[in-house]
Amino acid sequence: MELIGYTCCSYIPIELLSATGLKPYRLMHGDPLLSLIGERLVRVDACPLIKSNIGFVLENKKRFACIIGSTGCDMERRMLEIIRTATGIPVHILNNPRTDNFEIFNNEIDLLVRELEQFFHRKFDKSLVQKECERWKKVREQFQEIDAKRRSNPSTLSTTTFHKMVTNLYKGNLEGGGSDTPDEMTYKPRVYLLGSPISYESGPFIDLIEKRLRICGDYNCGLSRDIYTNVSEPTIEGLKKTYYNLPYIFKRPNITYYEWIEKELKLTKSTGIIVSVLDYCDNFDFEISRMEKRFKLPILKLKSDFSFQNQSQMKVRIDAFIEVLASYRSGVV
Repeated sequence: MELIGYTCCSYIPIELLSATGLKPYRLMHGDPLLSLIGERLVRVDACPLIKSNIGFVLENKKRFACIIGSTGCDMERRMLEIIRTATGIPVHILNNPRTDNFEIFNNEIDLLVRELEQFFHRKFDKSLVQKECERWKKVREQFQEIDAKRRSNPSTLSTTTFHKMVTNLYKGNLEGGGSDTPDEMTYKPRVYLLGSPISYESGPFIDLIEKRLRICGDYNCGLSRDIYTNVSEPTIEGLKKTYYNLPYIFKRPNITYYEWIEKELKLTKSTGIIVSVLDYCDNFDFEISRMEKRFKLPILKLKSDFSFQNQSQMKVRIDAFIEVLASYRSGVV
């Protein structure tokens, strides 16, 4: 067994997972074929990310020593229960707070550390935690340098290429942050991506957007969100403070999330926003009207289930959005 799996929730300190000596593997699959496998154990209308991840774990259960998950949503909690029952893989669930309550998070991380130490017979002392923090800091800095090319004006790196590179990282391959990248300079309209997690298999979705636009920044799980985690204090207490204070849209109040995105839109000189929403994942649907009022930029919502069956419809909507962006830049709207 080579992997320690974890869900896409940003509350889980990856430094603690890699301290076990295993590869942290983020469960971010969106393959329709894997979803069919997952549908044996969950309803057909369940979240496509959940179905696909269940399918992947069922097909690769011998590779996982254990899986760490969080209560990001009800379906994610259900997924963890199914994996535990159907595969026998040890599962630890981190109950992350949905309101501002650091004490709950503090206790949950302490419990996670104790469980990992006991399961892997390894003491998470200061030197080990510091080593892992420094290792991940170096990796993140490498990917930030790469992402700077995507964010530059003009942008010289596509999100299609960037997605392939970070996919290797989230699968536990820390050496995938090389500096050699293709020159993909473009003057296409610049948009910022928000919304549901971007799966490993989302390349065609990103490519469809970038045929006419350039995604110059994002705050999505599965893309650049996690490479900007800055752990200033390389200790367990420092990890708690860092991960708890990350901008998170579902934690109430979520003011820091909106402040972060507002700053990002200015830094990347984005002229519009695309919000990717998974079927049966309504959390971002509830926030779109607030985003329109707060950011005052054109917003396009693209909804899908990873099957890409609505490709033609999405293409038409993207083409119409480009016209809206042109009108916005000219001051018509």
